[in-house]
Amino acid sequence: MSTSTAIAKAAATILVIEDYSDTRELLSGMLRYKGFHVIEAEDGLEGLLKASANYPDLIILDLALPEMDGVEAARRIHAQPKLAHTPIFVISAFITPEVEKDARAAGCVEVFAKPFDVDELLAKINATLVVVSVLSTEY
Repeated sequence: MSTSTAIAKAAATILVIEDYSDTRELLSGMLRYKGFHVIEAEDGLEGLLKASANYPDLIILDLALPEMDGVEAARRIHAQPKLAHTPIFVISAFITPEVEKDARAAGCVEVFAKPFDVDELLAKINATLVVVSVLSTEY
């Protein structure tokens, strides 16, 4: 692992917004095992509140959520100046071209269909956090 990846991972906080407890626990456990600090939310509104309170480095978001769907949560998260550039990854069982288009229009940078490839997800997280880390040190 490169030094920049190690630095990005050491400081990274990831917010997992997922209503299905098994998937949320799987994602959170895997991310904690890989050294990330993880915050969990069970619905879109709770996710919005936790994002606003914690300013995570990256958000993993389901789309089919109670209280507020994932696309609306992404829009509201990115509407906040301190969260406007926070990378949001979507993981959903309901990915269609139209859903992906809506998610990307709301600012989501990666879209994964369930079941997702864990290695691919981790690689994209690491690559994204390294880019975010490099960009934040340039300013």
